[in-house]
Amino acid sequence: MTLETPQIYKFPPLYTPQTNKLIRKQQLQTWESIILQTCAQLSKWCINKNGKIYDQSTGELLISIFENPEIQRACSLEFQQEIWAYMLQNETALQLKESEDSNMIAIFWESLDSWSSTILEWCETSGKLNQVITIYEICESDENTNCKFYGMPSSFCLLVLHRLVDRNRATLLKDQGKIVGVKIV
Repeated sequence: MTLETPQIYKFPPLYTPQTNKLIRKQQLQTWESIILQTCAQLSKWCINKNGKIYDQSTGELLISIFENPEIQRACSLEFQQEIWAYMLQNETALQLKESEDSNMIAIFWESLDSWSSTILEWCETSGKLNQVITIYEICESDENTNCKFYGMPSSFCLLVLHRLVDRNRATLLKDQGKIVGVKIV
């Protein structure tokens, strides 16, 4: 797969924080857009805090998003942290908890509501409504390899399922305080 980056990715000033507040905000929006588009294009759910995206099966580096060797530019660590703070504030990214890999950030290349609608639609078309299904079944089952939510981290899936609970379309099933399944209605 050839990664397509927007033309702005080759614009050297993009990699240096701009002092004008309006320009800086547009710059942060541009970085957010680049990160979301790249993760969606690669179907990657998480990105290293340093902007590195790896192929999980081979360990090969796919892209180091904050570096562009073609124009010999890279974002400073401080600017990278500002970009992440902006995305966390906009809820397009989520810092993974200590129990998971705290060096990774989950990327929401679609909104949680959009993902919940996608999973609800899958339940309707696959005959899973009113059945108890596990998070594993949703995210990693072989029957879902062609679904765009295939490979979704379980912590991310739980956030999505909570949206369905809020819409009264799902009930989370717990065993000893741990969520073990869901019934989508």
